[in-house]
Amino acid sequence: MMETAHLIALSQRGDRKAEEELIKRYERLINKLSIRDGAFFEDCKQNLMIEFVRCIRRFDMERYINREK
Repeated sequence: MMETAHLIALSQRGDRKAEEELIKRYERLINKLSIRDGAFFEDCKQNLMIEFVRCIRRFDMERYINREK
């Protein structure tokens, strides 16, 4: 299994398989966040998925790596 950081880097270079793997890994969390008052909201899930992909694409890996040092 690839590390998340590696998948993010691949996804940022246009690798759709890496993006799909990231979505797959975090889909359960996104589903959980799409539930309000016991009801599942598909529109909420769709918006969260879109924002998740946007965040992946603009994530600054260099800033993250330098922060760990």
